[in-house]
Amino acid sequence: MRKLLSILLLACLVGESNAQEYNFASYYLDKLGISPAFVSVGDYNEVGFALRSQWPGIDGGYKVYMAEYQQKLPAVSSGIGARICGDAGYHSAFAATCADVLYGYEFAITSSLKCSLGMSAGYVGRTLRQGDMVYYSMIDPATGNISGIAETAPADSYHCMTFGSGVAVYTKETMVAIGLHRLANMVLTGTSNYSPMVLSVVANHKIKIGGTEHRREQFVVPTLCYSHSRYADMIMPGVYYSGYKMLLSLAFRMEKADKMATSLVTGVGFDFGRVELSVGYEMETSAVLRQTCGSYEAGMKYKFEKNEKKSGGKTILCPAF
Repeated sequence: MRKLLSILLLACLVGESNAQEYNFASYYLDKLGISPAFVSVGDYNEVGFALRSQWPGIDGGYKVYMAEYQQKLPAVSSGIGARICGDAGYHSAFAATCADVLYGYEFAITSSLKCSLGMSAGYVGRTLRQGDMVYYSMIDPATGNISGIAETAPADSYHCMTFGSGVAVYTKETMVAIGLHRLANMVLTGTSNYSPMVLSVVANHKIKIGGTEHRREQFVVPTLCYSHSRYADMIMPGVYYSGYKMLLSLAFRMEKADKMATSLVTGVGFDFGRVELSVGYEMETSAVLRQTCGSYEAGMKYKFEKNEKKSGGKTILCPAF
């Protein structure tokens, strides 16, 4: 019974549909999910994979899988990419699959300031899961027993084409990126719009604290992430350390749906040259949510070709993350 009550309280705290509007706490694992403008930012062609396991203490919890590919086209100052993601969760009302193709164009505003404009087109499919659904109003507050018969959800599905855009403005030290996801939808099947627009923003600034230009450079990177949808608002200030082929992160995440949920996010990454590995843990501050075992994230990126960009005789590298 304690486990059942934890599940129902959890649903009230995080909101009815919030799990469908996921975002990685370790935001650098899914940059293309923040803004399509990132597809033309950076020095490498790369492929990446990421997994987020949320609330594993509840019958396996809720999992998100993501894979992305970026190909730089330096001859035309552009980048193209593809991204696919899906979710699986015993207590999630919907099963979702998303796929996007992305294009970005990069240009110089000044010798040190650059801008990337991106756009995306993709597919969103969501299917209502079959099975019994227990609602909070069916619980007797005195005994905790379920009153009445749990309703069986009818079969339903929603499929649409979706379009988004984004912009990133940056120097070697500072970056601000904005993404508008599902800015426009073209419904293929279904009657309900399960895909409202999502606004994502990330801003950071690299502060060099040691090393030389070519060896063992160390940085502290204050960062702010924000996202907004019809279902929830999330803001996450954090600080990152980059140096000695390692990335350490510490952030505080606040998410407001029906109720406010807060969590502490930690992460560590390793750079093995062409391969980067990252793991993270998100610890809920609520006593109820802590019983769900928090959230785990893991990601891998493989860089298979470097494309240096030059401006005014100087190589211009991408900003942090």
